[in-house]
Amino acid sequence: MYKKPFYINKSVWNNAFSYEKRNNKQLYVTNLIEIDDLEQIKLWNEIVFEDYDFNGNLSSNYWLKNFYKLICKNKDIYLFDNHNHAFYFWYLSRSQWVIWDENILIHIDEHSDTRDNNKYLNKPDSYDLNKVFDFTNYVLNVWDYIIPAKKEWIISEIIQIRNESNLLDYIRNGWIDKKYIKNWNIIFNLDLDFFQPDLDYIDYELKKKVILDILRNSSVITVSTSPFFINQELAIKVFKDIFWGFLTNKI
Repeated sequence: MYKKPFYINKSVWNNAFSYEKRNNKQLYVTNLIEIDDLEQIKLWNEIVFEDYDFNGNLSSNYWLKNFYKLICKNKDIYLFDNHNHAFYFWYLSRSQWVIWDENILIHIDEHSDTRDNNKYLNKPDSYDLNKVFDFTNYVLNVWDYIIPAKKEWIISEIIQIRNESNLLDYIRNGWIDKKYIKNWNIIFNLDLDFFQPDLDYIDYELKKKVILDILRNSSVITVSTSPFFINQELAIKVFKDIFWGFLTNKI
């Protein structure tokens, strides 16, 4: 899946947001490529998310030329725009035996992404990547992709890190060292909107320290650039800063 770009032009998925009010009726979904150099990440000019902001202004958001997969230290790292794509990459990883069922999800994000749309994949369908792909791109949106994964049991527990207190709790309690986590694979789900300017009161180095610790202990890493919630040049700058040392064995 994600072998070639396509458009979604119906009122489904993220395209359902303000669909009737928007002149533009389609959103772009790009293809996935594998890279080994962060400088291969390129900006693009297609609209991937569009909605009205809190001031009532239409916000048209552009993203990158591709989705990107990086492999480092036997870890699969996926970088993409809208966060619901993470759902597909979790199941892709399971199909490749990188993870199995009942993983711990550590979710660092400005938002919880745990709205329940009461639509789920059953267990047999979850092993069909074509059905997972369609569910990801035509049913789920950026707010509601986690609960279906928990209902299907690819995720057994969700650890939310959304503020400074959560970060300090992570360091204080040594979550990674707890036996119940060490016995399970970890999916690390990072939203780069955690670095948007409104959250700059949280120390950058504290965020980075926790992220790097989770990276070292995760089996699969999914990273969203969230075009509607953070400037994409800033998101990529943060991604490169955090991941460069990790990918080049400097950290």
